Amino acid sequence: MSRIDNERRARRQARIRAKAFSGGERRSDRLLRQMVDAAEENESEIGMGLADRISRKLGPKGRYLAAATLIGSLITAASIYYERRMVDTAVRADWQDETLVAQGHMLYRDNCAFCHGDTLEGQAGWDGDFPSGNRPALPLDGSAPIWRLSDDDIFDVIKYGGQPFSPRSYKNNMPGFEIQLTDPGIWALVAFLKSRWPEDVRQRQAELEMERTGGG
Repeated sequence: MSRIDNERRARRQARIRAKAFSGGERRSDRLLRQMVDAAEENESEIGMGLADRISRKLGPKGRYLAAATLIGSLITAASIYYERRMVDTAVRADWQDETLVAQGHMLYRDNCAFCHGDTLEGQAGWDGDFPSGNRPALPLDGSAPIWRLSDDDIFDVIKYGGQPFSPRSYKNNMPGFEIQLTDPGIWALVAFLKSRWPEDVRQRQAELEMERTGGG
């Protein structure tokens, strides 16, 4: 019982005692019984735990709703933890992992769609002749030769930008996202991009990677 409850109880008992000694004998007896009953009620409340008191006040329907809410919250928290855990431990661009792809989609929308388009269509005129650079943003839907890059190469371009991988005389406008995105987040982004490629484009990338590594 809190300090406020103790003070409230003491004041109530003091009022009862004052009434008991101010009246006649019958009034005194009656008020004395009230004082005893109040004391017993307080003792029973003290014996009850906080959970028991709350449960009694809620009633059956209230207890059911509280339990349902708690269970729903636990399920939601577990689901969020699992999805974040899957993304935070990603070390490769698994385009078939729905959780990874969904996270990559969110990151694309927040960081890439402004330049590369909501549907990965790129900017108009990207396939023109730009010998000194400043090429408009390329499509990322597989229609541009991005598939010639390995997953690791795409990861590096997203993380460090395009300029470190371009000739000095060439102006590459692709910025780096090393500060904005974690490494697992970048892998999720690559997974999302590859999930939007046609199957034959993914196959060509895989075959080219095998040739580069001597596996073909």
